[in-house]
Amino acid sequence: MMQCPIYSGCMSPKFVFLAVSVAGFGLGVLSAFWPGRSIGLYQWIMARFNWKVEPIDLSREVRNTRILGAGLILITILLCAVVFSKF
Repeated sequence: MMQCPIYSGCMSPKFVFLAVSVAGFGLGVLSAFWPGRSIGLYQWIMARFNWKVEPIDLSREVRNTRILGAGLILITILLCAVVFSKF
């Protein structure tokens, strides 16, 4: 019986979910602790596609970015917990 190549090595579900959670955790930390840099990163990415993005209310945007960054950190921690308990 052959094993599926997707489940071996770097394409195993555990590795994929962990890679996604590490990337999400990094973006969450960036957004929660340095919201100005996170907003600047988004503006830089959008400028590459010829879009100019500016917040209407900067203080509100910084607050929302911090809240969503903390939420992203929580979601990625839960994802890691599920991955380690199921796989």
